[in-house]
Amino acid sequence: MDNRTDYYLLLADIQGSSVLSARQAESLMTHLLPALERENLHHSVEISYPLEVNYGDEFAGLFTTPGPLYQIVSNLRHALKGIARFRFVVVHGRIGYAGGSIREMGGPVFESASHALDSLKKSRQSSRWIIGDEATDLSLTALSNAASSLIADMTDYQYAVFRLHQEGMKGVDIAEQLGKDARSVSNAKKGGHSKTVIDIEAALNAILTSLAAHRASTHG
Repeated sequence: MDNRTDYYLLLADIQGSSVLSARQAESLMTHLLPALERENLHHSVEISYPLEVNYGDEFAGLFTTPGPLYQIVSNLRHALKGIARFRFVVVHGRIGYAGGSIREMGGPVFESASHALDSLKKSRQSSRWIIGDEATDLSLTALSNAASSLIADMTDYQYAVFRLHQEGMKGVDIAEQLGKDARSVSNAKKGGHSKTVIDIEAALNAILTSLAAHRASTHG
């Protein structure tokens, strides 16, 4: 790592962390820390500085490419489902100091991310992307906020159906696995807007994959 290279910073904070009881905070960390470690291991090639918790209610990591970032967010959101929600920003830029903890690095990328996260706290949105041109950033932000909002509105059953649908399972197989009838699963898909979320997330990942390919071609 060095302060002459651009990185992709994922910075997130837990919503409502200040009102969590000691038991809730312990449960949060019991789920969050292993989830961060799983992502660090799975995406070790793309990571410049591993995801870690800092300041108690924030977690962050630095990446060399934007490709896996939404999938990481999706995985972490699933790991914390029913426990806590988080808001996040993804920013492209340079660090100030290549050493110490992730927050000690500072620099333009952290300044931009901190301002963006503060802005999110004052709004009802859950994410913001600042990694490309304005049109790309607006598209990524709108798509990720739409997906987050729809997922947040799902019932537990709708979410369970959505996750299996997301994995590519057919309705009849989902019904069998969940011990439900096919009509119930179909209604859950429609009520939870499962296909809409899957399409939104596919569009998000397609944009990020395209950006990653462009970066690889210009920095390779």
